[in-house]
Amino acid sequence: MSSSNVRARATIAVAIYTAVILVALGVAVWGVPGVLASGVQSRPPPKSAVPANAPTGVDLAPGSSAEQIVEQLERAGIASDGKALRALLDFAGLAPKLQAGRYRFTSDMPTAEIVRLLAAGPNRPQVVTFREGLRNEEIGDTLQKEGIASRADWDAALAAPRQATFLEGRPGGASLLGYLLPATYAFDEKTTAAGMVQSMLDAFGKQVTAEMTAAGRARGLTLHQIVTLASIVERETASAAERPLIAAVFLNRLAQDVPLQADPTVQFAVSRVPANLERFGYWKPRLTVGDLAIESPYNTYRNRGLPPGPIANPGLESIKAVVNPAAVDYLYFVASAACDRTHLFSSTLAVHNANVERFAASACARD
Repeated sequence: MSSSNVRARATIAVAIYTAVILVALGVAVWGVPGVLASGVQSRPPPKSAVPANAPTGVDLAPGSSAEQIVEQLERAGIASDGKALRALLDFAGLAPKLQAGRYRFTSDMPTAEIVRLLAAGPNRPQVVTFREGLRNEEIGDTLQKEGIASRADWDAALAAPRQATFLEGRPGGASLLGYLLPATYAFDEKTTAAGMVQSMLDAFGKQVTAEMTAAGRARGLTLHQIVTLASIVERETASAAERPLIAAVFLNRLAQDVPLQADPTVQFAVSRVPANLERFGYWKPRLTVGDLAIESPYNTYRNRGLPPGPIANPGLESIKAVVNPAAVDYLYFVASAACDRTHLFSSTLAVHNANVERFAASACARD
């Protein structure tokens, strides 16, 4: 393995010789600032010439020769000109100094960019933050985009049997949706999709305490019901201060056997139809009257009580809000006319209808 000084010198060598070599080979020059005849530096190019394709993680095995690495990158669809890559690696003296490990490339990456990444060495651990309220599919999409794991591997890892005490109370056939705790996670070249799923489950098991579960049971809720309601609370508001209020509204409705009428559950139901998913994505921005009538166990406009399971992965604060809601008698809420993503709460239908009219007359209702 080469030292950081060797890598630094190699990178400098690449920067110096890239233009000459690539022009001679008929390859486009990337990442090398141009200089005008007057000596004034031209407008600098982007920092990276990597195309906007999804990154691909490539593992270079220990002991691989430069020739084997070039062939591997060609097979992976990353190096479009193996001849140019071989020549540049040799000219820069990098061929015997390449390090094993995981690298992230994109398909048809410019040759100079490949050399730059190889000279820098394998990827160091990276961190990715999964925000609250994502579906498992959205997490998988992020992992694939970051070159950490493919969607196919992620989906397979989700489907594999898992052993955890907190998972035992789930209904038969329930997925892991709701139990992958949103947080910031670190990855390296050894990270697998299965390992990522386990890390998120482990985080859930540590953060969702026995005391929280007991507080939910005191309200007549199983852990699965807590997580289900928390996922709805998560999708309903972007305001941390409102989570206990939103949770209180839904708990009050459940106690009075009033339908939850939560729009995010309808969004989830709509996206379960493949044609809708392709057209509107995971969360349809604007629901229609027809959407509210869709036949689905997740449609809380048509069905009383909680849906069969979570609609997203809630954060810890939403789970806490469900087991410790605000002490209010609210039964309704609607988006505020202030257009600040907060809500107006009410205990009676008359006040709620007035709040709805205020929102309907606001600028945000017309956006």
